[in-house]
Amino acid sequence: MGDPMEAEAATPVRRPAEPSSPSPTPLSLRQWRPAAQRNLRNQWSRLLAAKARWLAADANGRSHAAGLVNAYLSRRDMSGMDLGVLKDMPGIRDRASAKVAHKQGQCHQMLLSAYKEMVLAISDLVKASRAMRCYSKVSASSPLFKFTDSQDDLNDFGDGGGAPVYKWISMSEFENLAQELVEMFISELQLKRLIVLELVSINLKESANPSLEWSDELYDGESYEFQSIGLQSGDSCPPPKNWRADVLQARQPDHAPSHDVLQVYLTSWLANMNINMNRIDEIFELVGEEMQIRLC
Repeated sequence: MGDPMEAEAATPVRRPAEPSSPSPTPLSLRQWRPAAQRNLRNQWSRLLAAKARWLAADANGRSHAAGLVNAYLSRRDMSGMDLGVLKDMPGIRDRASAKVAHKQGQCHQMLLSAYKEMVLAISDLVKASRAMRCYSKVSASSPLFKFTDSQDDLNDFGDGGGAPVYKWISMSEFENLAQELVEMFISELQLKRLIVLELVSINLKESANPSLEWSDELYDGESYEFQSIGLQSGDSCPPPKNWRADVLQARQPDHAPSHDVLQVYLTSWLANMNINMNRIDEIFELVGEEMQIRLC
């Protein structure tokens, strides 16, 4: 298979741009702004929590991936391994191999669990990025203005007519910053999925099960999660749109990856190649300064 680091980052489908609401009156803007500010603080806090959830799952996944690779290599090389003074102990290689196989199976399951947690973190990111707008809701039984996250009035796009929500930044600009975050994490998720696919397939080859394809679910419910965040519309996970076709076609399901290839996978995982942490910190710092709260 080709080096995963050569794969281009995928660009998820962007949320369609919405037109701005008609210019609000000073009164309606004063009524809208506190509710919009409150909602934005909530959604950016959710984004921050989802980012932390991702990073924790990513670190766990890297640890389990390394454990799986080490166990696989140890088991593969067991027959030729120098056991020193233990070499003449009856059944020592078989018992050692069984222990390593058990460890490999544990790492397999924990890697999938960490990957699932990464998908759920992405789901939280996407949902928060799509819930920033604040729409007016007028009740027939009350003269008071209320606000909601769903659009009732087709002329109200929940953005205050493009006015700054706090001091400088408009609703659409907040959404663009959030989308920039989301796209980085989704691109990285797709790269990590390719690595997980390869590492999990190691166990399947050894157990005589058919190797996984890109379109297969890596865990029950993965397709549902992908559909909920707009990454797929059918029953299987599509390949990232901007990846070269030969990246996935170059997979050799019946071929065990070499030591060097496995190290490339682990290095790629550690590097978080599609995530610019400096830029992410800049975004949260910018938003925090605008809101006069601490996001870190």
